[in-house]
Amino acid sequence: MLQLEAFVCTIYGKAPETSVNKVRYDKIRQSYRGRQSFLSNTDGIDSTQMPPCKAVLHLHIKRANYQTLLWRTSSFQFPDLPDPEEHGWRSTPSGRLEIQWFENEFLPKELQEIL
Repeated sequence: MLQLEAFVCTIYGKAPETSVNKVRYDKIRQSYRGRQSFLSNTDGIDSTQMPPCKAVLHLHIKRANYQTLLWRTSSFQFPDLPDPEEHGWRSTPSGRLEIQWFENEFLPKELQEIL
């Protein structure tokens, strides 16, 4: 089975790394090449082209696997499906499913206090 890090490194054309987050960091550094600081100027940087961090990628893979299971069992009258909340989804108070983008907080509490 292909390791998550090796898979992501292959997608983004990097030599095998030990960390998805390292590949992300390298891509960001490459985008800011020649600038004084990461925060000095964001013109020309498209953050949608950056690879996701490992935690977000893991949730995306869980959702994709769950969707694949739905497709594979679509011909069964009563498929035995696992709980979607264990596969990158969460229930709203109204009972609808929505994407779980992060497992924890988006920003650490310490950084939230600073901002």
